[in-house]
Amino acid sequence: MKKIIISVAVIAAIGLIAPKLTGGFISQGLDDFIGTINEMPGYQANIENRETNWFSSSAVINVGIDPAMFADLPMGQGDMAMFENFAAKINFSAQHGPFLTLNGLGLGLSAWKADVDESVLREYLSYAEDEKFYSVLGNVGFFGGISYEDTIPAFNVIVDEAGLEVDEAMSFSGWNGKGSASSSQANYAGEMDTLVASGDGMTFEMKSVSIDMAIEGSWADAIANVFYDSSTQFAIASINFDMPLIETKALIKNVIIDASTEKSEDGKLMDMDINYSIASIDIPQFQGSDLLMKMEINNLEKDFLKAYQEASTKPAQMQQAMADMIKNNLLAQLQVSPEINITEMSGKVADGSFSGKMLAKLTSIDSLPQSLEDPAFWMSKAVVDSQLTLDKAMALWLGEQVVTSQLKADPNAAQMTDEEIQTIAAQQVEGMIDMFTQQGMITVNADGGYDMTFSMQDSQALLNGNPMPLPF
Repeated sequence: MKKIIISVAVIAAIGLIAPKLTGGFISQGLDDFIGTINEMPGYQANIENRETNWFSSSAVINVGIDPAMFADLPMGQGDMAMFENFAAKINFSAQHGPFLTLNGLGLGLSAWKADVDESVLREYLSYAEDEKFYSVLGNVGFFGGISYEDTIPAFNVIVDEAGLEVDEAMSFSGWNGKGSASSSQANYAGEMDTLVASGDGMTFEMKSVSIDMAIEGSWADAIANVFYDSSTQFAIASINFDMPLIETKALIKNVIIDASTEKSEDGKLMDMDINYSIASIDIPQFQGSDLLMKMEINNLEKDFLKAYQEASTKPAQMQQAMADMIKNNLLAQLQVSPEINITEMSGKVADGSFSGKMLAKLTSIDSLPQSLEDPAFWMSKAVVDSQLTLDKAMALWLGEQVVTSQLKADPNAAQMTDEEIQTIAAQQVEGMIDMFTQQGMITVNADGGYDMTFSMQDSQALLNGNPMPLPF
């Protein structure tokens, strides 16, 4: 009996004391959130009102854009007023655990939800009266892990207030996302169905957009630090653009961007992998499929990248910010041998195909040249290794584009039609390729296609294995 009484007392104590402790943690978390936003260039936030009770917490948070970002830009008073007044109120409420009902029955430290004020952007967008433009709800588990879901409702742009013509329109199907976060990892995935815009004789439609990302560490760490380990995939099922008045169409299918970052053990350097793929693309004068490029950007230096990001958030002072970055941070970046490595690129264009790779890096730099525009200096520090292979059909297509471009730039061909220019280009292209082959600029491979290799080191360049004089 005594043990039962003790157990009941412990449970009761947890049920009464834990909510009060949770309220303190939530209040501190709000302060940390505000501090994180204010550390981000271009944003400012403050807590307008806060209440912390035994079993619940609430707060009203103001988040806006810092108008100082645009102070020196040539903007009218009306535009400046828009930025000065562009702010949103976030209404936050939380229920303290361990027994939770706010987002459904459950157990945990807290359940919470946040949404922007119901009036946000209603001047420009039409969305359901019972919806908020952005809302998020989540739970915090007993061990501090967070799970959450966020939404943006479907909306249409209000024509008059947005300054659009009567025959213009834009609609968005809405956004739904889910995520989780802890002190060691953060994940988020979200998607939308369609974005449609039309007007002035054109239509644009984008379908099935999604993003899926994972970060090693917490969201706060990722915001506060330039370097962190991460992986992200961004995908678009299709992009369709049509301008029937000028008979112009574009259709792009299955665009996928895979990106990942990995920092060094000491946290001073970071490597980035970015892979692009497009299943098919059909635009005026270009049709391609199975397009792929895998690229690495290696040895990014922390202070340089941080300075670059800070400079990019100051458009009004961009020129001076970039000059300061070059003066104070460029050498440190160059000393760690930055490189761009395209490990694979391939695809099919028209009836042909191509493949290739390229490595370019800078090495052995211990000081900057007197003039950053000194080409001899950069060539002496550059290492390049590249290779390109075209099958015959691809080489003929590419050659025709070159000859066509030259003919269109020739004043003597100004009166020729496009069909006449294309006919001449088709007649001349094989002779041009034969000339390049005889000059050693390209070589014929065993499959009847064409190869070109280029390498450079210590200011010595080789084209297809033969020395190539440099202009500097």
